Amino acid sequence: MSFVVYDVETTGLTKGFDQIVQFAALRTDDDLTVVDQVRFSCRLMPHIIPSPEAMHVTGLGIDELTDPSLPSHYEMVMQIRRVLESWCPALFLGFNSLSFDEEFLRQAFYQCLYGPYLTNTQGSARADVLNLCRVAAALRPDVLRAAADDQGQPIFKLKPLAEANGIGVPLSHEALADVATTLALCQHVKGSAPEVWSQFLRFSQKASVEAFITGEDAFLVSETIGNQHRTRVVTRIGCHSEQSIRHYCLDLGADVASLRAMTDEELARALKERGRPVVTVRTNAAPTLWALYEATPAHLAPFDESEVLKGAAAVREDKELVEKLCRVAQSTEPVYPPSPHVEEQLYERGFPPPQDESLMRRFHAASWEERPMLARQFEDDRYRRLSHRLIFFHHPELLGDEYRRGAAAELSRRFTTPLDAKPRWRSIPAAQRELKTLIESGINDDARARLSRYAAYLDRRWLEAQMQNT
Repeated sequence: MSFVVYDVETTGLTKGFDQIVQFAALRTDDDLTVVDQVRFSCRLMPHIIPSPEAMHVTGLGIDELTDPSLPSHYEMVMQIRRVLESWCPALFLGFNSLSFDEEFLRQAFYQCLYGPYLTNTQGSARADVLNLCRVAAALRPDVLRAAADDQGQPIFKLKPLAEANGIGVPLSHEALADVATTLALCQHVKGSAPEVWSQFLRFSQKASVEAFITGEDAFLVSETIGNQHRTRVVTRIGCHSEQSIRHYCLDLGADVASLRAMTDEELARALKERGRPVVTVRTNAAPTLWALYEATPAHLAPFDESEVLKGAAAVREDKELVEKLCRVAQSTEPVYPPSPHVEEQLYERGFPPPQDESLMRRFHAASWEERPMLARQFEDDRYRRLSHRLIFFHHPELLGDEYRRGAAAELSRRFTTPLDAKPRWRSIPAAQRELKTLIESGINDDARARLSRYAAYLDRRWLEAQMQNT
């Protein structure tokens, strides 16, 4: 299988309401030798207000983001899709990609009328190089060590991690440069700790994860809560009754007697706390796992391997406790109310009906003049809304006057949403507040000049929106 290492740069951190502005990817062979590469950029979508902080980090100016010679977001996504489909099947890798880059890529595909699950369907799989580095640092500190922050605490950020391990980083927060750094970390671990690399590849496959967690009496799982990373020794106790990818595992360091004595309400509260005793392992999310025999005494402390196995057996034999833990754990799974915003409906209703999938293919192949007729035929209202929005962004003259007026008014309302309304998107007042804070924090002259141009842009957009609202 080939590997695809990719990275995105975005207008901010809000999935669904920010956008990709740079995408880069390298395709390699089995030996991680580069055989192809791509880099794409695009201009802002009309409804996106970029985060000043994101612009400062990436070094992108508003002139670059609004350059009319750049492709539109939709045109860039079409290019990305064609390339990645030609590279599949592959193992898709990124740094912190499962929680960030992949979610942005899925949103880009969804909002541009493509199936969102390219990276883990049709023989492809996904894994996160951040997890690879954490496992390597835990099992082979002679090969890879964590970087340190100003207080000497271990951190796993791409640039400092690479530099701490002798890997040069000429640039950062530029998509292709970050891809090259990510690949270099993979090559470093593969070359010096091939057993860690093999384990990492193994758990990129959902079936392998399930076989491991159901076959091992106890094992170690690594997880990150907020910015805190921890490793726990667990035993699997069951899975979600409706979502078979969600497996519940009990932390063997937990006070089992206390858990047994709790009421359901008390247990539910305990399972929602930061140090919750039940860990959920998703088999389709390339979890970071390793076997007891690979662990150091520090990983197992205060127990040794025999004590861990004895405790795991005692837990699993207590059928009443296991049933209670799984039942309450499932009851505490978050339930999200339906969102009125199409950007947040990707996961709400599952896959589109087959006729809509066919319409998507026809939409991409059609001329802009043919697309309004196709847009009206979507059965799923998500795709009707998204297809009409694409037409409005590119050729609004092809849509009726009533739709154009309504869409323009909605844009203006989004731009001018007051701060106290706490919208899901970034309004102009929110960007102006962030911009003021950033400038006052102390930045160099080049950055100040770049952000001053952005401030002028926001002022212009605000006046335009106010005129539209009146």
